[in-house]
Amino acid sequence: MKVKTKDIKEQKTQKPKKSNPVAAFFWTNKRRRAKNIYFLLTAVLLVVALGLGYVNSLLNAITYEKDNKGETVSVPKDDIVDDEEVKIMKAINEAGSLNEYLYEWANNGGDLRSSRNVINVLLVGLDSDTALEQGGRSDSLILVSLNKKTKKINMTSFFRDTWTYMNIGGSGRYGKLNSSYYYGSDEALIDTIEKDFKIDIDYYVAVDFSSFTDIINALGGLTVEVQQYEAEYINRTTVHTIDYGPAVKLTGAQALVFARIRHSDSDSDVSRTRRQRQVITALINSAKGASLSQLSSALDTLFKYVKTDLTKMQILSYAAQALANGWVNYEIVQTPISDEDVFRTGWVGDQSVVLMDLPLAAQRVQEAIYGKGESNIVLEDGRVTAFSLVSGF
Repeated sequence: MKVKTKDIKEQKTQKPKKSNPVAAFFWTNKRRRAKNIYFLLTAVLLVVALGLGYVNSLLNAITYEKDNKGETVSVPKDDIVDDEEVKIMKAINEAGSLNEYLYEWANNGGDLRSSRNVINVLLVGLDSDTALEQGGRSDSLILVSLNKKTKKINMTSFFRDTWTYMNIGGSGRYGKLNSSYYYGSDEALIDTIEKDFKIDIDYYVAVDFSSFTDIINALGGLTVEVQQYEAEYINRTTVHTIDYGPAVKLTGAQALVFARIRHSDSDSDVSRTRRQRQVITALINSAKGASLSQLSSALDTLFKYVKTDLTKMQILSYAAQALANGWVNYEIVQTPISDEDVFRTGWVGDQSVVLMDLPLAAQRVQEAIYGKGESNIVLEDGRVTAFSLVSGF
C-alpha cells in the first residue's frame, strides 16, 4: 500500500508519547524546548532566592557592631602569601611591683604578631541572659585561629581569673581578665588580650550561654570524653545525671553543666577551660554530621544570642570560603597555656587569681598559632617574672 506524503509529514511531526517525559522535554519543537528550559531556570532561581532570603533572615537576627551596607560576597582562593617582618619585643627586665610589671608589659611597644595566612576570632561566652545589651562578665574566652598555611585550627583558652592591667576608656585599672568585658565591653576585652599575649585579633563573636542548651539539643546532642571524677561531681552537686567514659552523649543541659563546673578540680581553671574546648570541638563535629533541618534549627536559635564585629557579608564570604577551600576539614588542635612554668594560682589582696608569666605565655601562644619559631618575643636571662613580685606564688 502506498503511503501519502502528507501522512509521512504528520508522522515526523507527531509528539512523543506522554509516557516518556525526557523525550517530551527534548521535543523537536524548539519553542517548546526553550519554554521548558525557561521554566526550569525560573524554578532554580526561585529556589535560590528563597534560600538566600532564608539565610538573610537568619543573619538578620545577629547583633552587628558594623554597618552591613555596600559589601559584596567574595570567595578568594587560599593562596599562601609572605608576611611582613614584625618588630621584636623584649620581656620586662625591671619592675618594682606587680602592677608596674603588668603595666610595662601591656605597653612595651613592639608589633602584635599577625599573619595574612591566619584568621583569629575570639569566642566570648557571656554569663548573663542580658549580657549583649547590658554588659556582663566573660565566662569563657577561646581564641579560634585558622591557619591556611598549616591547615590547622588552633583553639587557645584564656583563664578568666588572670590578673592583668586593662585600659578602660583611657583609664588604667587592674583586675581579673573577665572583668574587662564588664567595664569596657568587647573593645576593652580584645585590647587587654592583645596586649597581654601580643597577638592581633581580627574579629570577636560573643554568645550568651543561655543559648547553648537549645543549640546542642537542636543538633541532637554532642559526644565528649567524661572523666569518672567529673561525672561523680556533677551527679553529686547538680540535678543532672551523666555517665563517664571516652564517648558520652550529652544533652544540651548536661553539656552546659559539664563545661561550666569549676570546683571539681584542684588545678583551678585549667580543667575547666579544657572541658570548654571539648564542648566547642564536639559542637563542630556535631554540626558536620547534622541534617539540614538540624542545622537550620540550631542556627535559628544561635543567631538571636550572638553579637559580633563581623558584617553579614563577611560571614557569608567566610562560610563560602570554608566550603570552597576545605576549611571544614582542617585539623582542630587545642592549645592550652597551662604548664606549671607559665601560670600559678594564689591571692592578690582578697581575690583568688591566676598569675601568669605573660611574656612566656605570649611566646607560646604565638608559636602555637603561627608556627614554631614564629614568635617575635625575646626572653632574656635574668628577666623579671610576675611570680617574683608577689609573695605566695
